[in-house]
Amino acid sequence: MENNFKNKIINGDSLEELKKIPSETFDLVFADPPYNLQLKNSLTRPDRSKVSAVNDK
Repeated sequence: MENNFKNKIINGDSLEELKKIPSETFDLVFADPPYNLQLKNSLTRPDRSKVSAVNDK
């Protein structure tokens, strides 16, 4: 039976989840990093400038 991963979202640790998928299933995997991990403090950009607001639109 062929697994169908087309148009699927897999939520989990990308390195662990990829181990469960057969080799040569994909040509490319884009693992999106988690966001807003800095919410305990001020949210900053990579250049250390402060983010004052986020527009979700």
